[in-house]
Amino acid sequence: MSKVNLKEIKKKLLAEKELLTEKLHGNDLSIDDSETPDPVDLAVRNYSKNVMLAVSENESRQLSLIDEALVRIDDAEYGNCLNCEKPINPKRLSAIPWARYCLDCQELVEQGLLDEE
Repeated sequence: MSKVNLKEIKKKLLAEKELLTEKLHGNDLSIDDSETPDPVDLAVRNYSKNVMLAVSENESRQLSLIDEALVRIDDAEYGNCLNCEKPINPKRLSAIPWARYCLDCQELVEQGLLDEE
């Protein structure tokens, strides 16, 4: 990959990392039990909390993938598939700069045929 592309990708990764960090710090998963809610209100609150928790887990996972991509850039290992070591399509990296696998290997991961590292 050219240095210009790496600089742009690193900038994109850092911006996404900042956005996710702000989102994660802004999620308040506590439930206000100061008043005794009726069972329906409690169920709605619990459901909302579970949805927010799932979203937070996904964002935390993405943050981890971004950190890994930044390390690969610093180690001059960015842009190659972690499984087959072939170059990842630049269009894929532009769309998903934290991508770890080429499309073929990502498909294997999604099918459960390849364990993620």
